[in-house]
Amino acid sequence: MARKKLIFGIIVSLFLLVLFGGCIVEKNVAPAPDLTHKEAADISPQILTQSSKEENIPEITILSFSSIYGHRNLENRGQVLFTWENIPGNESNKLLSFLKNDLGIIWAWRPNLDNQNEKVNITKDEKNKTIRVFTNYKSIDITLFDDSAWLKSSEVGMYQWQVKEENGDHNFLKSEGRTSYNLSQEYFAVYELKLKNNGSTNIDFKLNDLRLHEGDRIFNSSLEPCLLCGLNLLEVFQNLAKENKIHDTTLLPGESLNGTVVFRVNSLYDESLLLMYNKTPVTSSSFEKSLVSLRTAEKFNYSVALGVPPYCNCNERGGIKGTYEPMFDNNCDTFANWVNRSIFDTFQKSDVERMQKSSPENIPMTEMAYALRVIPEKNISMFPIKNEFYFATPLIIDDMGEEMINSSGVIAGLGVLSNGTYKSFRFGEKLNTSRMRFSNATVVQISFEGTYGEPMGQRMSFVNQIIILDDELNIIAVSYEPDQFVS
Repeated sequence: MARKKLIFGIIVSLFLLVLFGGCIVEKNVAPAPDLTHKEAADISPQILTQSSKEENIPEITILSFSSIYGHRNLENRGQVLFTWENIPGNESNKLLSFLKNDLGIIWAWRPNLDNQNEKVNITKDEKNKTIRVFTNYKSIDITLFDDSAWLKSSEVGMYQWQVKEENGDHNFLKSEGRTSYNLSQEYFAVYELKLKNNGSTNIDFKLNDLRLHEGDRIFNSSLEPCLLCGLNLLEVFQNLAKENKIHDTTLLPGESLNGTVVFRVNSLYDESLLLMYNKTPVTSSSFEKSLVSLRTAEKFNYSVALGVPPYCNCNERGGIKGTYEPMFDNNCDTFANWVNRSIFDTFQKSDVERMQKSSPENIPMTEMAYALRVIPEKNISMFPIKNEFYFATPLIIDDMGEEMINSSGVIAGLGVLSNGTYKSFRFGEKLNTSRMRFSNATVVQISFEGTYGEPMGQRMSFVNQIIILDDELNIIAVSYEPDQFVS
């Protein structure tokens, strides 16, 4: 149970202190959520990558795009632990005590038993809204957002507090872990951008001038982590966490930089979303192709490529066998082997309906994340990392030799299109594939988490997939990694 509380502190929407810089968050609470998704809308083909149509603006190119959904029914409003304004200060010991007793970070209370002179230091950077707890050898960063704060450390990964502002003070609240019928849902759109100054004078880039339009609605950038972002098992979030975050900056002539920008939106990706800097659209034909690639990856039946059914019941965990018919039952629940939009919708609908039908005295916890990331039009090479005769995980590099996707786990299988049919490989089988090169290819990542049940009997289903599409948007390679637990 203590481990699960840590996961929930970790969990939540880049992100990821991750995509994390400071933000605007709204809480969407709905006892009966709308489980439908918006269909594709027509998009004008004439819009090109932004050029300097306006004076003193950078060239902006979309390098990758991510779309994220998260929900949970866990209420986090609890007792006040400490106040931001009193650290460092008279509440520093309250913070250190919480790190030691609740998160198990012993060194924050007594850094080195062999060296009584070593001290724990606490500093605060008001500009970047960050508290740093550190010794000579270890450190913790705590970043404050509007109504939440995130801790980042090697011991626990990510941990989130709810924050309540009262009379100018920001009170950190302890999670009480109570479930309810109310479901918090969040959607995020994440753009990885390249900014470049092609002019002869300095350009002042203002993050607030970058907005996402959906018809008459306008979304401002939000560097708040999403509801379910940062969980170590979800690789979309792991990769986004490594990206630089874009802030207000001055670009010198010829200078360029890459970074991510996050927007809180109302649905998973929709072709009607239009990114703009001031009055200039930021999109391109490659970005339009990215959205088509996402649709293709979400509709694909991965059983064809992997030779594995989409579901497995409680007695078939392991990701190499299963069923085509899910069985959502409190006595023997269903896990996902692989995931597409249909599989995600099935888990989402079933978990929410089961939760809402439960008795008020015994409301199960439901928590879900579904994350998509697309990187368009790259010359790439993919080859398995071998362990003598067997492979563990695919390595994907671009034509500059840089790793594009960090896949941290041992995959369960790999499917490769050859001569019009798919050849599937499974972990433990001898590897008969060599390095594969793809020109002008698109890479799609899909990550999924579906947790449901009582504290001592929760189904915890995680899936990570990597999909490669060729220039004609045929799926030519796919790997999958399911992790399936019962708490």
